[in-house]
Amino acid sequence: MKVGSAGLISAVAIVALAAGGTVAVAAPIGSDLAPHRAVYAMSLNSTKLGGGVTGASGAMTYKFGDSCDGWTVENKTVLSFAYNEGAPVATTWDFVTWESKDGLHYHFRVRSTRDGVVSEEIDGVANLDGQGKGGLAKFTLPEPKTIRLPKGTLFPTEHTIRLLEAAQKGAHSLERILFDGTGTDGAFDVNAVIGKPVVANANASPAVANPAVNAALLSAPSWHMQMAFFLQAGNDPTPDYEVALRYYLNGVADEVVQSFGNFSLKGTLQQLEPLPKPDC
Repeated sequence: MKVGSAGLISAVAIVALAAGGTVAVAAPIGSDLAPHRAVYAMSLNSTKLGGGVTGASGAMTYKFGDSCDGWTVENKTVLSFAYNEGAPVATTWDFVTWESKDGLHYHFRVRSTRDGVVSEEIDGVANLDGQGKGGLAKFTLPEPKTIRLPKGTLFPTEHTIRLLEAAQKGAHSLERILFDGTGTDGAFDVNAVIGKPVVANANASPAVANPAVNAALLSAPSWHMQMAFFLQAGNDPTPDYEVALRYYLNGVADEVVQSFGNFSLKGTLQQLEPLPKPDC
């Protein structure tokens, strides 16, 4: 199970609202990315009868940064699961990445534990041969392995930029290939459904009432999105997992729901703060 994901990558652009409720771009998305730190309280949102999971609680901390030559992500999720049978299980999931601003180079590291024992470690790099082209992902952990990335593969930040660009243009869906390094089986086909735009400040998130949440970061136009992730190497017609969230044009995400088939988790924004930008 993958908790926390590339679905939470931030981007910001200067915009103005155009007639008809669409958004007109005054600067390209990616030209002014906004580093920030967000903390989400995680809880069980739903579970299927006989699915095994009866409870879940914890927190996800998401940190997006600017390293001048690239974007950095630190995502740490701590969860405790209760089951129909047996004792509760404590899990952690750490995901650290760096992605070049041209979208062609990517470093990734994943570390998972179960009741304090390391259950998975993934480490590697990926490079594309050019914009819109394929490339290679090379893993050093859990064992040396090289896989081919197909033509059109995107890394996480670039994928989010494309999502927000599509939303600004009034598109209702976007299908792209994503490689995020959270597994060694290859890239995902990601099908995204994009809702209608919500005008800035027209429908403020409940999190705004929380003094630990920077309200200014939730004042941008936003869209509700639903993303389904299908492993390219798999044959199952159902997605490996799904993510529903509200994306603000400044890149902040709230109203997050992650679905894993038999159960789903809800992320409620508890803390939100801007991070300083480097003097490049």
